[in-house]
Amino acid sequence: MGQSQKLNIQPRSRSPLVHLAGIRKSFDGKTVIDNLNLTINNGEFLTLLGPSGCGKTTVLRLIAGLENVDSGRIHLEDHDITHVPAENRHVNTVFQSYALFPHMTVFENVAFGLRMQKTPAAEITPRVMDALKMVQLEAFAQRKTAPALRRPAAARGHRPRGGQQTASAAAR
Repeated sequence: MGQSQKLNIQPRSRSPLVHLAGIRKSFDGKTVIDNLNLTINNGEFLTLLGPSGCGKTTVLRLIAGLENVDSGRIHLEDHDITHVPAENRHVNTVFQSYALFPHMTVFENVAFGLRMQKTPAAEITPRVMDALKMVQLEAFAQRKTAPALRRPAAARGHRPRGGQQTASAAAR
């Protein structure tokens, strides 16, 4: 556990991409997740629904490595990432508020994470454009992400809308 490891996950078609086995998590003696078993296959979408405080965000934080499990295992493809540091998991979470930088373009927002990981400059543009293509936002690459508030209705079409902002955050 003392040494750092980086993961390079390349999804295989229809194989388990994320697998949680026997996950348990408590905060201040209160169990919020007890024996969670979950498999998400490549290509599947999953929605976590439930009342406030039931552990939805905690599950995402555990997968991302922002919280540690009390017990159980987390696998990303064939890799046990239970004890891999968050910065080496390459797992992204799209927050409800998008967490986009409003002064940056869609391209710059997506490139930000790559720059923080010290990705070689020559790799950034193709990787960003691949990510934007994946979420169908190539046409928005040079548009700012700030909401179009206090602007005439005719000018509002020049910035990504809510769903497009979500896709921008997902691409990042």
